[in-house]
Amino acid sequence: MIASVRRRWPVTRWGVRVQSTLIAAVVVAVALGLGGGLSLYLLHRANTDAMYRSTARQAYQIATAITHGGVDAVDSDDLAPGAGVDVMQVLDEYGRVVAASPGAPSTAIRLTGYVPPGTGDDPPAPVYADGVRIPGFRDEYCATEVLASYAGRRFAVIALDRATGIRSSEWTAAAIMAIELPIIAALGAAAVYLLVGRSLRPVSRIARRVDEIGASRLDQRVPVPAAHDEIHALALTMNGMLARLESSREAQLGFVGDASHELRSPLTTVVGLLDLADDTRTPIDLDTVRTVLLPEARRMQRIVDDLLLLARADENGLPTKRVDVDLDDVVGAEIRRLRAANVVVAVPLLEPVRMTGDPEMITRAVRNLSDNAVRFARASVSISLTTDGDEAVIVVGDDGPGVPVEQRERIFERFARLDADRRHDSGAGLGLAIVAEIVHAHGGRVTVADRAGGGVDFELRLPRDRVPAADTAVP
Repeated sequence: MIASVRRRWPVTRWGVRVQSTLIAAVVVAVALGLGGGLSLYLLHRANTDAMYRSTARQAYQIATAITHGGVDAVDSDDLAPGAGVDVMQVLDEYGRVVAASPGAPSTAIRLTGYVPPGTGDDPPAPVYADGVRIPGFRDEYCATEVLASYAGRRFAVIALDRATGIRSSEWTAAAIMAIELPIIAALGAAAVYLLVGRSLRPVSRIARRVDEIGASRLDQRVPVPAAHDEIHALALTMNGMLARLESSREAQLGFVGDASHELRSPLTTVVGLLDLADDTRTPIDLDTVRTVLLPEARRMQRIVDDLLLLARADENGLPTKRVDVDLDDVVGAEIRRLRAANVVVAVPLLEPVRMTGDPEMITRAVRNLSDNAVRFARASVSISLTTDGDEAVIVVGDDGPGVPVEQRERIFERFARLDADRRHDSGAGLGLAIVAEIVHAHGGRVTVADRAGGGVDFELRLPRDRVPAADTAVP
C-alpha cells in the first residue's frame, strides 16, 4: 500500500522556491483564465441583450402601429435604419415582404425558430435570434420578431441590428486577454520567486551555520532574523535545541569525568596491590582480600550498577514493577539494618502504609537516603513514616552540618558535591541522583528541609493507594 502511494505521488526534487513559484503561476493563470472567460461571457451577454432591447423596442413600435391601422399606418421613419436597428421587414401571413427599410432585401428573412404567419397560434413572446445571416450581406445580425394582427390578418415584424462590429470588439478583447494573461502570470511567478527567495534567505543562513557547527562548537548559535515570523521562531527553536545539546554534552562530559574519577580510586587500590604482589612474588593474604580488595571491588560494582541504572533511565525511563508494597516493612527493615551496624536511629513515628510500586526500587531509595544520613550524621539519624492525604511521607534526617539552601536542588544531580575538593567526601556520587529517578518513576517527589535542632531532613513523598494495611509494631 505504501509503495503504491509513493508511485502515485512521487516525491519532487524541486525546492520550496521553485514549487511555490510553479503553484503561484498555475493558480494565477487559472484564476485569470476563469476571470477572463467570465468577463468575456458577461460582455457578450450584455452586448447581445442591448441589441435585443433596441430591436425589440423598434419591432414593438411598428407592431403597435400595425395593430391600430394596418401596414399603411406604419411611418416610414420607423422603418428607416437608426436607433440601434439597421434592417426592418414586415411580412404578411403568406411570408411576403409588405414593408421594409431602405436597402433591405426583397426576400423574406427567416429567423431560427420562426413560425410563418397563419400556420399556428401566435407565440406568447417575441422570437430572438443571434448570428443571423442575410443573403447578399456580409455582416451578422441580432434580430427580434414580433407578431401583430389587423383586420383578421397577421403580420410578422422583424428588426435586425448589425452585430459584426460588436463581435469584432469582443474578439479583440479576447485576444488582448490572451496576450495579457500569460504576461501577468509570468510577472506574478517572478514576483513569488523573488519574494520566496528573499524570505528563505535567513533559512539558508541558518542551514549554513548549522553545517558549520560540530560537536566541539555547540556554543555557536544560528542567526535570528529581525522579523517576528515563522523563520524567527525556527531560529529561536534551533538555538534552544543547540543550547540543550550543549548542556547535554557538558553534562555527559562531566558525567564521564566524574565516573572515571569514582572508578579510578578503587581501581588504583586493586591494581596497586596486584602489581605489588606481582613484583614481590608475594601472595596476597586473606586479611588484605577481605579488608581492601573485596570492599574496593564491591564499590566498583556498585558504581557500575548505578551507572547502568541511570543509563537505562536516560534512555527509556526507569522500569518499575507495580505491586502492593508495605512501606512500613521496608522502612522497618532499614531501621533494623542500621541498628545492626551500631547506628543510633530515632523513630518518631512509623505508620502502617501500603502503596503500589516497585519494592526493590523503593527499598533502594530509602537505603540511599539512610546511607547518606549516616555519612553526615554526628551522633544519630532519624527515620519516620506517615501519611498526608493520598501520599506516603518518609522522612530521613541527620544531625550533621546540613545543606545550604542554594545547593538543595543541585545535590540530586549526578556526582554533585558541595565541596569542590573530592577528597573531603569520597562517598558522594550517584546515591541521591538515583533516589530522584526512583521517586520520579513512582510519580512522587523528594525535598530537603532544615531539621529542628540542626541538621537536615530528606522528605520523600510517594502517592499511595487507598488500601488498608495491617498494623506494624515500631521496632
